[in-house]
Amino acid sequence: MSWTRSRVAWVAALLALFALLRALRRVVETDQRPLALLVSVAVVALAAALPTTLGQGRATAEQAGWRKGLQLLAAAAVTALAALLGAGVVLAGALGVAAAAAMPLVWPRPRPS
Repeated sequence: MSWTRSRVAWVAALLALFALLRALRRVVETDQRPLALLVSVAVVALAAALPTTLGQGRATAEQAGWRKGLQLLAAAAVTALAALLGAGVVLAGALGVAAAAAMPLVWPRPRPS
């Protein structure tokens, strides 16, 4: 099933986007805020486009939703933390997307029941 049927994933996507926007707004300088806006939207969009599992494993909509929610929140958290620690906005966004891409490797696909 697709994660788009899960309310959990949609709430996590909105929460990740707004939390990332707020965090980057406080961290970056005023002249870099348009770039921070683009990076925030790109991080959430790219994390949403990444698969939640690798291989042929099927997950229910609820499982896919929770996986996608954690993937989106991890991407936002890593991006905000990297920006807070002094990495550039674009580098922080790339690290956030890399964290979202690593989630299916850390959390393997569900076993068939």
